[in-house]
Order: sequence, then structure tokens, then C-alpha cells
Amino acid sequence: MPEGLIIVESPAKAKTLKRFLGDRFDVRASMGHVRDLPEKEIAVDVEDSFKPRYVVVESRRKTINELKSAVKKDSEVILASDPDREGEAIAWHLSEVLKLHDPKRIEFHEITSDAVRRALESPRGIDMKLVNAQQARRVVDRLVGYRLSPFLWSKVQKGIGAGRVSSVALRLVCDREDEIRKFVPVESWTIDVELAKKDAEADFLARLHRPIGSAETEADAKLEIHNEAEAQAILQRIEGASYRVIGVEKKRRTKSSNPPYITSTLQQDASSRLRMRPRQAMRIAQQLYEGIELGPDGSTGLITYMRTDSTRISGDADGRVKGWIKEKHGENYIGSSRSAKAVPGAQDAHEAIRPTEVNRTPESIRQHLSADQFKLYDLIWRRFVASRMAPAVYDQTQVEIEGGQYVFRSTGSVLAFDGFYKVWPREENGENELPDLSQGEDLVYHGIKPEQHFSQPPPRYSEATLIRELEQRGIGRPSTYAPIVETIKDHGYVELKERRLHPTRIGEAVNTIMVEHFKTISDDDYTAKLEQRLDEVERGSEQWVPVVRDFYGPLQQMLDAAEEATPADTDEECPLCHEGHLVRKASKFGPFMGCSRYPKCKFRRALTPDGEPPQPKLLEEKCPDCGRPLQLRTGRYGEFVGCSGYPECKYIKREVVQSEGQPMGEKCPQCGEGQLVQRTGRFGPFVACSRYPECKYRAATDRSSPAPTTPSAPDRRAPRRWKRSPDSNSAGWVYSGSQPTSSRLS
Repeated sequence: MPEGLIIVESPAKAKTLKRFLGDRFDVRASMGHVRDLPEKEIAVDVEDSFKPRYVVVESRRKTINELKSAVKKDSEVILASDPDREGEAIAWHLSEVLKLHDPKRIEFHEITSDAVRRALESPRGIDMKLVNAQQARRVVDRLVGYRLSPFLWSKVQKGIGAGRVSSVALRLVCDREDEIRKFVPVESWTIDVELAKKDAEADFLARLHRPIGSAETEADAKLEIHNEAEAQAILQRIEGASYRVIGVEKKRRTKSSNPPYITSTLQQDASSRLRMRPRQAMRIAQQLYEGIELGPDGSTGLITYMRTDSTRISGDADGRVKGWIKEKHGENYIGSSRSAKAVPGAQDAHEAIRPTEVNRTPESIRQHLSADQFKLYDLIWRRFVASRMAPAVYDQTQVEIEGGQYVFRSTGSVLAFDGFYKVWPREENGENELPDLSQGEDLVYHGIKPEQHFSQPPPRYSEATLIRELEQRGIGRPSTYAPIVETIKDHGYVELKERRLHPTRIGEAVNTIMVEHFKTISDDDYTAKLEQRLDEVERGSEQWVPVVRDFYGPLQQMLDAAEEATPADTDEECPLCHEGHLVRKASKFGPFMGCSRYPKCKFRRALTPDGEPPQPKLLEEKCPDCGRPLQLRTGRYGEFVGCSGYPECKYIKREVVQSEGQPMGEKCPQCGEGQLVQRTGRFGPFVACSRYPECKYRAATDRSSPAPTTPSAPDRRAPRRWKRSPDSNSAGWVYSGSQPTSSRLS
């Protein structure tokens, strides 16, 4: 006869617990949340202290009936959902649905025999502070979604929505896009010389650093070369110069390992190292936490709880991993325990993500794991072990070399002690080893390499870097990072191109409205402060209802002001029927102006995502029907050429129109005046002349690649290489293309 019933969220977790507990307890799974707010109504009584109305999740009815039957058989019920707000809320909803009287609540941060035993020895009641913190977040998010979404439907496009935290994430992506559009590249140059010891085959590079007379401590000592003219002037000055070592400095530096993973850093590394998207990484981590079948050992939890913002490690785990390091690699590989700087709003409620047993190496259980499970477990295991190992040690040499009127500098480093690199893959692209040089030594000159550079705009966010940015700003919590990113993608506000987030037309339109009319909600500081207040609710120092009330009041005021500032009705007469007036509407194609007499009058005028009428571009070509100028206009399917006399003349030119595109840096081969630009039409990408429709040159591209099939111009970001030429009129140097050359320059 079982001592009682233990309820967890998932069958995998139940199976792992059952292996420890045997027949002592009946272990069942709730399959996640059993109650929630209904999908098709707001279900929050604003007038009655924001009281939420929960309903049973339809897909959980069968599970609930089975749990009710199990509750009747067992005298004691223990709720063992995950150790966070969401898990506490699941436990509370279970107690309400099953009508439990004084249920016990246990929590453990790793599913091991010892952890479960300790949890059973110290049960507690349901923590309503945690429940209320989750409840406050759920209610606030519901109010935002159900109040703002209808407004956005009427102004931008039907079927879209807005979220409290996702609006901040969208704003970050859009702000970054604005930075990129406004970015102006700055040109700079570097000059490297190829040198070698006398009678030595191997050479090395030294970079122009400063004029010979300037001291290293001077603020402007480092020489900056801004353009080609300055570079050419320096090349003339050092033409025929000899090179001599004037300083050698040797020192030892160390590189420490990173702390163990927390949720955000695991998602970031899984993305950059394993090319796993955050949601996928968390799903696999959940599997590793809840338990994997390990042959004779049965279902085994391999890692600790994966939703955490703490790098803390228990004393027991710290001792075990240091013992493993000493046994496998020696005592000199044991490092000191390090703690990372806490992220804003960090709770420190759980340990860092680590393997539950360090002796369970990735290779020893590889046959029991899927490919993705092995990759993620290997990453977690190595990061944890490396965090407790000694730093790597490098011998670094810095050499200063006199050449003409300038000082050149070269730095080399060699790994002297690998330390944590015994278990963690090295990230350097190899060491730059310098020959043994001494002060006053003359060097042999082999060539010179001037290179042109352009500063680059800030990179677009990837899913992982957006999560890092949200974490650094104190927005969201470990359990919400991946869902935030998925939300703005699912709404169609951003799209993933080459693993980078690009805002869509609709996303930018929504962001514009949010910034103009709901700035408080899309402000990261305000959102971070709300997260802090939710933390106060969790600690019991604040009640949840005042938190929601303080948020809802300004929300309603902003909504009323936005409705007044952007009325749907206008006083403009319909230009087609002259009876109705124009009304602002929205469809799945975006905002437009339509006649108030619809469907009797079907006049419509497209609007830009910002709600403004698109400005047509008049063309020199005349309308063949009425003689008025044709114009480039925008409709629901994109740009087209039509008569400027619409609606009196409804002529439309039946030809694919080429919208603004990305410059390719080449002249049009047909007219010789326009520039080639890459565009996207209804049949995919193509290259055309910028003077369209005056010039109708067009070339197809390979759809499998963003590069056009026409020859491309040199990338201005690529370094420009120069070489000696007896025919050059420019101080003996000519441009030799964008591809680097490894041969010596004579």
C-alpha cells in the first residue's frame, strides 16, 4: 500500500522519481497546467480587485479525473512541481481543482535519490507569495494583450497583438535596425610590414603603431590613418627603410574559465556553438533534467534545474568535481571557485546548471542519448568542470621595431599551461609565435601590406544576443527568455535571416505605435521595475493587487489618449462615390482608407505601416488611356504602375515593378548610367537598373544564394591589398584586389 500520492508535471519526471521511490509512493503526472485563464475572453474583473477567473484546461480533463480517483485512494498528497513561480502556481491550481486539504509541497533542484530524499524529509505548504507573483504577471500580461490588441487591429492589421515584455524586445530589434540604417562607415587604414630574422625562413608581421618621436604615454601616440592619401604619404616616407628591434617586453598572462551556466548563458552558447535555437535548447535541457533511460540504471536525471539565474554551486558538488579533476589531471589543475557578477534582478534561488554526477562523463552515456541530447549535455558538463579548473597561462612577448620615422609593434603569445583547456575547447585561432628577438637586432624586410578598412554598423540581434540584452536590462526571467523571442517571431514582427532578427514591415508599424502612444509599456526601465515589484511580491514585501492596479491605470489612460489621437473616421469625402466619407480600417494586408458606404462603394486607398498615405512617384511615361502621367503606387500586393488620374482612370500597367533595392556597386551594362540594384519580385530576387522604368535591364539571380549571377563589385569592407609595381605612378604601389595574398612582396 503506497504511503501517498506524488504529483509532478511530466511523465518523464514521474518515471525518474518512480525509480528512486519504488512502490513507496504512487507517482503521477499532471501534464503541466490544469487551469488557466480562458483563451477567448479577458477573464479579469477589473472592478473586483482584478480577480482572475480560471477554467480547467480542456485537454487536461481526463488527467484531472484520473488524479481525482488517485487522490481518493491515497491518504497523503504531495505536490512536486518545478521549484519556481510557475511550478508553485501549478501546485496551487492542482490543490484547487482536486479540492485538496492541506497538501504537502516539496521541491528539489536535481532529480537524484539524495535530493528527493531530503525534499521528502522537509515538506512545506504551498507558498502563496510565489503563486501571487505568478498570478500578477499573468493578469498584467492578459490586460495588456486584451486591451491593446483590438487597438492594433484597427490601426495596423487584424490578428496581431502586443505583449508587455515582447514589446520591449521588439523595440530593441527595431532600434538596432534604425542604428544600422543611419550608420555611416568610417574609413581607416593599417600598414603591416613582413619581417624576419637574418637567415630565417619564417617571417612575422609588425603593425605601424606610432611616430618614432612620440612617447607611449601620450594620448595621441597611436597613429591613426584616415584615408588612402595619408597611407600613401606614410608609404613614401618608409620606402627603403631598414628595421631594427628597439624594445622587447615579456610577461605572463592568465585566462580564467567562465562560471557554470545559467539559463541565459546556456541558451547563448547553445545557439553560437551548437546552432540550437533557445526553445530547442530548453526543451532538450528539460529532457536531461527530468530523466533519460540509461540502460540498467533506468531513468536518470542528468542535470540540475535548467531555469536559474545563479552561478552558485553546492559545497558537495564543488568537492566532487575537484576530486574528479585531481584524479584525472592532477592537483595543479584544480582552480579556485569563482562567482560571476549577478545579473539585474537575479534571484539566486537555485544552483547553476550542472551535471548531477560529474563522474557520468558525456562519452560514458553517449549510446543512451540522442545527438542533440549528447551535444547539450557535453556542453553543460565541460562548462561545469572547466569552471573549477585552474586558469590557462600564456607567455606573451611584445616587440617594438624602428622603421624609418615610425615604430612598428608585434605581439606574440604561446600557451605555457593549458589549465581548463584540458576539458574546454580553445577559442583562439592559434598562437602568434614570434622568433626569439633581442634589442638592437637588425631585421630583414620582405614586404609591406597596407589595408583599407571600414567601420561596421552594430550587428543585428540573434536570438541568443537578444536574450542576453534582455537579461542585462533586467527584463524577463529565466523561464520567459525563450518564449519572449518566440512570441515576436510568431506574431510576424521579426523574421530570422541568416540567424539574425530583422523587423518586418508590420513589426516596425507596431513598434511605431507602441513608442508614440504606449511609450511606458515599451520602455525597458519601466518593464524592469515591474519585474522588481513582482520579485517583491514573491518575497512577501508587497501585495499583488496594488502592483496590477498601478500598471493598469496608466495603461487605460494611454489607450484612451491613443484612441483620441488616431480617430478612425475622417471628414474626407470619398473620391469615388462622393457620398460616403473615408474611414481608417485594417485588413490582413495592412492599414487602408475605405468608404463608409462599403460594400455599396468599394473605394480603398492603401496606407503605409505608419498610417500615412503612400507618396506616389510620378513617372515620365504617359497613360495610354487618358494621357496623364503614370505613377508608381503601392497596393495590397506591393508596388505597381498606374494612372495618376485614378479613380477617374483605372489604367494599370501589367508589368512587374521593381521597387527600391540594395545597390550592387556596378554600372548598368545596358544604359551605362544607372546603378545595378538587387531587388525581390513576385518570382524571387533579381538584379535590375536603378533607372527603371527608363531603363528596363533585368538579370535573374540564383535563388539558392543571395548573390546575383551578375558579377559583383568588390566588397568595400574587404581589406585592400597593395603591391609594388614598376609601372605605378603612386609611390611604387598599386591596388591588387580584395583577396589577401600570402606570397612575399618584393
